Amino acid sequence: MKKDRRQFLKKSATAALGLSTLPFIRCTKPIKKPNILILGGTNFLGPATVEAALKKDFDVALFNRGVTNPNLFPDLPLIIGDRQKGGAVYGPLIKRHWDLVIDVWPEKSKLVDEASEALKNNAGHYIFISSIAVYQDFQEVGLHEKSAVLELPGNLDDWYYGEEKLMAEKLVAERFPNNHTIIRPGPIKGWRDPAMDLSYWLVKLKKDNPILAPGSGKDPLQFVDVKDVGRFAIFAFENNLNGVFNCTGPRKEQLLWEDFLNLAKSHLNSSSRLSWASEDFLRANNIRSFEDLPLWAPLSEDRGFMQISQEKMLASGFQHSPIENTLDDCLAWLDHNGMPDPEFGTEERPVGLSRERELELIEMINVSSGK
Repeated sequence: MKKDRRQFLKKSATAALGLSTLPFIRCTKPIKKPNILILGGTNFLGPATVEAALKKDFDVALFNRGVTNPNLFPDLPLIIGDRQKGGAVYGPLIKRHWDLVIDVWPEKSKLVDEASEALKNNAGHYIFISSIAVYQDFQEVGLHEKSAVLELPGNLDDWYYGEEKLMAEKLVAERFPNNHTIIRPGPIKGWRDPAMDLSYWLVKLKKDNPILAPGSGKDPLQFVDVKDVGRFAIFAFENNLNGVFNCTGPRKEQLLWEDFLNLAKSHLNSSSRLSWASEDFLRANNIRSFEDLPLWAPLSEDRGFMQISQEKMLASGFQHSPIENTLDDCLAWLDHNGMPDPEFGTEERPVGLSRERELELIEMINVSSGK
């Protein structure tokens, strides 16, 4: 189950971690206009980070293959390079000094190893986007930046997403001991999100469909807006936040499933009826968390997965965007891609329950309750 959760985070971040425990230190904003190098920058989290930097009027340059969404930022300097081809590709980057390097993508620590080694004398600060997947035990509620992380097996064949992220964190902390920020997001949602798990619920609500709702409504839910992750990266640089920071949301207060669905109903002016299905009922009918009911992580499985501590990030002064913005962005992204009414639970789009199966389960609940 733990591996499933880590694989979900991998999909969330890319279809879009005993580390440094240095406290964050505040300093004044740099006087000169910072020049920022973003490794990647054109897929999911990358564009949100670029846009956050541009809103601050920073000088931004991109380093990538020029393949993914090549026309996304036509006015920004682009240095072409394929990180999969080894450390030599960073040659053009070390011809100048960068105030900040932001590494938004690598699943493989080898890429971070090569980039951080090449740039260690040419970057004032290095930000790496990691993941909560590095934590050892999702049964622990309130996992924080000093909580136990995974052990790294000696055999690299036994490394998965969490281990790769963790090793990358260690490398960045070693090369930039006093000038690095490790950001550990939870599930990332919003504009450009291809996972469509949050959208599953929003599309149904927007259509006023009766909805099979997971559990009692008391299970916690966490996700973070992709724009907030990008904003926090820039915020961390501006405020010289060194060390490791969890980055999740979507708000300061805990969000329960009943809160989420009722808030979304209200925001979308939905008349959908929610049929809450007990965990026992769902298990008896072979309904799986995450796969069939997207984003649902019942407390009976990994109690801490959706209860990651945000205390350190919030103490820095960072504030979340309104949840409604994330909901709107998810739906707007579907419209942008010509998919305003996707059919879920199909071979083409396996996320969630098919409409037929969902209605069948709702009818079973109605019959058992005498409705």
